Amino acid sequence: MKNHTSLTSSILAFIVCVALATSTAQATNATEVEPNNIIGDAQNIDNDFSVGANPDIQDAEIWPWVSISARNDGTFDYYAFEVPVGGVTGVFDIDYGSGVGGSIDTELCLYASDGTLLASNDDSNSGDGASGSVSIFDSYISHVFSSPGTYVIGLGEYPTDCNPNGMTGNTPDAGDTYALQVSLSAHVVDSDGDGVADDVDCKTYSDLNPTVVFESCDSGVSNTLLADGCTISDLTHACADDAKNHGTFSSCVAAVTKDLMKAGEITGSGKGMIQSCAAQSDLAK
Repeated sequence: MKNHTSLTSSILAFIVCVALATSTAQATNATEVEPNNIIGDAQNIDNDFSVGANPDIQDAEIWPWVSISARNDGTFDYYAFEVPVGGVTGVFDIDYGSGVGGSIDTELCLYASDGTLLASNDDSNSGDGASGSVSIFDSYISHVFSSPGTYVIGLGEYPTDCNPNGMTGNTPDAGDTYALQVSLSAHVVDSDGDGVADDVDCKTYSDLNPTVVFESCDSGVSNTLLADGCTISDLTHACADDAKNHGTFSSCVAAVTKDLMKAGEITGSGKGMIQSCAAQSDLAK
């Protein structure tokens, strides 16, 4: 998929007219993915951050966060994330570990990407973070990062040793379950992973198909990602949002593709192929 860096004023105006979705992130949960049992194979969670209500996460409607649900396979777990600037506070909070589910007595180890150990915790106050913990055996870390970069949070079971370059000792038992809440006072939230941060993305969850598709009709035209975070599919499909009927929808698609062609984003033949697929669809009927 191509990523172009400019749009004509007419395309920008049209985006406003069709009132595409706002950039408010939708709170979501993540699932642990193996293998993630060494720092070098840490599961990246950057695209899972969002902002929204969660009773288990303090300041969930202010700070970007990700809630990771895990069922362990008998190995250590590591998760990687980016810190955009120095001075960011990170909170790492285990919920539903000890006393719930797999009854795991966790330990958390926080690392820089080079393996430098920054912080660790075994037991904590069950009231730390928010709800979700009923035992002091649920670990908790709050840490202020001095510089931007990639960092890794690791999870083991007591007694685990938080050594430089990784954990040793007792691995979680196969079948142990827990929720790891990771929240940062600042993080670039990119819900759809298109490379455009949600706070400047004209559509938080873009259609990122490689080509422009209307239902079963594939136009074959490259679904270009535009600089503001919208794709051609986003623009053309938005025509169905307020269309009174299929005719007004098709007219809107014609106007959008005309502006895209003038902007050099599609060719004349591409314009025709998109319009043909739109006309064959049942959208706005």
